[in-house]
Amino acid sequence: MLISTIIELVKTGFSFFTKKQSSEVQDRREGQQEQNNITLEETRKGFTWRQALGYVLTFIVFYNFVVIPLIALFGVILPAIPLDEVWRVLIILIGGS
Repeated sequence: MLISTIIELVKTGFSFFTKKQSSEVQDRREGQQEQNNITLEETRKGFTWRQALGYVLTFIVFYNFVVIPLIALFGVILPAIPLDEVWRVLIILIGGS
């Protein structure tokens, strides 16, 4: 009697966590689908602020990793732009979190 009660309690606990996890997965899928729809709609519009921001941030990365070292070969020292925030925004633009 006690063992069957414990087994039922464990089954109920597992089913609760399984339902919660499947609910979270479903919510995540719906969010991704919504983001995909937004991206698709923006793509249809042509050149958008996201694309402009992506180009600017990509140029900043290019500047830090290519332009500065090439100019430094000729003895000109240029200031580097901190990339911490640039990486975060680029990752968000690409679709990461």
